[in-house]
Amino acid sequence: MSRIRGWRGPGARRAGGRRRAGQSLIEACLALLILCLVFMGFFQVSQLIGARQVLYHAAARGARAKMVGFNRFMVDKAILVAAIPNAGRMIQPDIANEDTALREWLATERAGVVWDRVMEADPGMADVHEVERARIPDFMGAEYWPWAFAVLDYDHWDTVRATVPGMMNDGAPLDVSVRQQIDLRRLFGVGIYRLFYAEDILELEGESRLEAHYPLYIEDNNW
Repeated sequence: MSRIRGWRGPGARRAGGRRRAGQSLIEACLALLILCLVFMGFFQVSQLIGARQVLYHAAARGARAKMVGFNRFMVDKAILVAAIPNAGRMIQPDIANEDTALREWLATERAGVVWDRVMEADPGMADVHEVERARIPDFMGAEYWPWAFAVLDYDHWDTVRATVPGMMNDGAPLDVSVRQQIDLRRLFGVGIYRLFYAEDILELEGESRLEAHYPLYIEDNNW
């Protein structure tokens, strides 16, 4: 008996079903990969937007300090303090770690695991910024830069650059800008950011404008 044209046996149907299932799996993996890249791109952009907002805040603090009559040294210190969220690791004061268990965790575990273990051992340690908070007034009160940086310093404070006008007329616009070179390798930690950025360093800038009224009551010597 001749086979009916177009008829396929059970084995052929099973093979066709496996091929369609394999094709669907590949398509799903490709779609997930694209979605992951998109979400990673959004995450990286959000990190950079946050870093830029810090620079806008630093520019506003610098403009405020200049507007009320502080000299350039004080203005620069106010800008650096406002830029602490972008400054990376605190390197001064260098606090000695005398906890044996914590030293072992830091040597063998990832930072997130260490943080979880510390929080489980002592939830009161969550406020880990008390040291720098106590040092900020002393930093602002320092009379020259070596003194200031001996009190408080960070890894990436040296990448912060401010543009502050000199002598101003009353009522003139006071424009302050703060720029910082953001190391994307430090911010994101993995090389996937190269899918979105051609360089390893990205310069961000924040600006602030206020009216200068301090010449009414302070003689500006452009210090």
